[in-house]
Formats: sequence, structure tokens, C-alpha cells
Amino acid sequence: MAKPDLPKPITLAVAGVSHRFGARKAVDNVTLTVAAGELVCLVGSSGCGKTTLLRIVAGLEELQEGRVVIDGCAIAEPGYIVPPEARGVGFVFQDYALFPHLTVAKNVAFGLNRLAPAERIKRSEEVLVQVGMSDYAGAYPHQLSGGQQQRVALARALAPRPRVMLLDEPFSGLDTRLREQIRDDALHVLKSSGTATLMVTHDPEEAMFMADRLAIMRAGRIEQEGSPVEVYAQPATAFVASFFGQVNELHGTVHGGTVETPFGALAAPGLGDGTKVDVLVRPEALRLTAAVEGQSHAVAARVMAARLLGRSSWIHLSLAEPWRAGMTAAGPHEGQAGYFHFHARVPGRFLPREGEILAVGLEPSQAFVFPAGAPK
Repeated sequence: MAKPDLPKPITLAVAGVSHRFGARKAVDNVTLTVAAGELVCLVGSSGCGKTTLLRIVAGLEELQEGRVVIDGCAIAEPGYIVPPEARGVGFVFQDYALFPHLTVAKNVAFGLNRLAPAERIKRSEEVLVQVGMSDYAGAYPHQLSGGQQQRVALARALAPRPRVMLLDEPFSGLDTRLREQIRDDALHVLKSSGTATLMVTHDPEEAMFMADRLAIMRAGRIEQEGSPVEVYAQPATAFVASFFGQVNELHGTVHGGTVETPFGALAAPGLGDGTKVDVLVRPEALRLTAAVEGQSHAVAARVMAARLLGRSSWIHLSLAEPWRAGMTAAGPHEGQAGYFHFHARVPGRFLPREGEILAVGLEPSQAFVFPAGAPK
């Protein structure tokens, strides 16, 4: 009989951390943990506080309120600060921050000054093999591509065997094709190292790809935390629901525990009758099929444009007929009763002609109802 997976020990704990820059509160009472071997992504738009939190953990920003703990020992709390170099933390910066006058091997060995020379060489060779850069040990940073520099930066951070790895937008400077390959390689290296990793990114797709757990930040606070599946499929707020990409937005009113939409009634749990609500429908929630002449369809829409995006098609649609009063659409014609310009994302190549009428179905699990006016 297989043994159940036991919870991994917590390596990094951030408790009640707040930080101000003048009158602005950049981080607001954040509590977060990262277990050994776990990769947690802090994700949010620019200015939400995610990089400030990362710098506090690294010791590059002085703690003002709260506590930071690694392996059960406080490294930062009011009146007590462990210097960055003594924290057992590896940091990969957005710009890699390699020393231009040192070779790849010497860059990697830079933080290993506590080891004997032979051990420094051995350890730097080990991590260069791990990141696939052993053939470039004698090269200088300017002789490397952006992706190769990123690999070296990761090797340098891993070389001292840190208890915690911090990554600040590590792939943002790479082109799309290279970014996909490098982050895949980095994920396998980080997971095999068993190090607790906290990564900052503003890219939702990258966060979903990399993370065991997501922490969505807005205005200095964690809006929602959970696995990528939990956060995507069960968003706690309108901000989280809309963070993962464009949504179709409608406005309505709750009656009898539901709200009417052009695609049918949706449940509005916990919201009383008469409550004004925003309805957010993901483009991938809409199912498009050819409308059959002579048959009635619950929802019929006219194709305005269709574009192939590679792995999926993006379809611009408008309702073929007005729907019942009391529901309005958000967008260029917001508030115009009966008008609804919306988008559907369909897997693969699906390019209906402009003006074609399609039947539209809805997957309710990808449509979300929130009180009107919530931040998005």
C-alpha cells in the first residue's frame, strides 16, 4: 500500500509584513509561506508590491513591520535584521546582474568563497552542467545570448545551495520562443534542487506554468492564494477573474438567486434580490456551432471578425437579435440595451466568415458573478 504524501516542511514564512514608501503603502499586511521544494509565484500588475516583498525577503529592503522566517529562525523582525549575505537566499535579478569582467565559471563561483578552491571549482562545474552551460565556462557574459546569461544567473544563485530562491521577473527580457524553453528548463532545475522558490511575475500564463501555488496581489495585499487550478476556476474576486485575460463583461440585477444573461440564467450565490452585479464570462467559456436554418437556437450571434492566433482562434461576435430588457453590456456601446459585442476563444483553426450566424452555448463554470463596481 502506497504511503500518503506528507506535507513538506515550511522553509520560508512571511508574517504580517507591511512596507511604506512615504505615504504610499506598497505592501499591506502580507502573510505567505513557501515549503521546501515548492515554487510559489507572486503575480500582479506593476506597482502591486510583489517586487518590494521579494526585496524584503532578500534583505535588500529594510523590514518595517512584520516578520520573515527561514527554517524556523527569524531573519527579519523589528529591531533585528540578518544581513542579505547571511540569509541563505539566492536571488536571480531581472537583468541577471552578471559581472562582465569575470568568466562564466568565475561568476558562478563568486559566492562560494567559504569553500576551498578545489571545492569551488567542483561545485561551479556541477551547477553549470545542471543548467546546460558547462561548455561556456570560459566565456564572458557579453559573449552569451540573453537565454544563456539567464542560465548562468540561475547557476550562480543555486551554487551556494540556498535554502530559499528568489526570482524577480527572470524571463521578461527574453523573446517569446526562447522564454518558453528557458522557463521550462528553469522549472525542472528548481524542482530537482528541492529549494523553496518564490518568484515574481506579471504574466499570468507564466505564473500558471511555473507555480505550484499562486498568490495574486493587488494594491499591496494578497487578493487570493491557491493552486493555479483553484485560482483560475474559482476566483474569489472580480480582479482575480479578469487577471487571467480579457473577459466579456455584462451588468445585471439578481432576481430569485440568479441573474439573466444573453446565454441564460446564472446562479448568484450569496447575493440578495435586487443586488446589482457584474457578470464576467471568459472567452473560452463560449461554445460556437453552426446555426442550422429552420431550427431555433437559444442564442444566435453574428460573426464580426475571426482571427487565427496559432493554437486558438479569436472570434468577434454580436448578438443577432436584442435580448430582454434589464441587462446591459460593458464595452464601446455600454448601456445600449440589446447590444452585445463579445469575444470567444476556440481551440485550433476555426475561422467562420464575417456575417455568418453561429449558435452560442455557455460553460457556466467559466462565468462569474460579483457585486457591481468591484475592482478589476
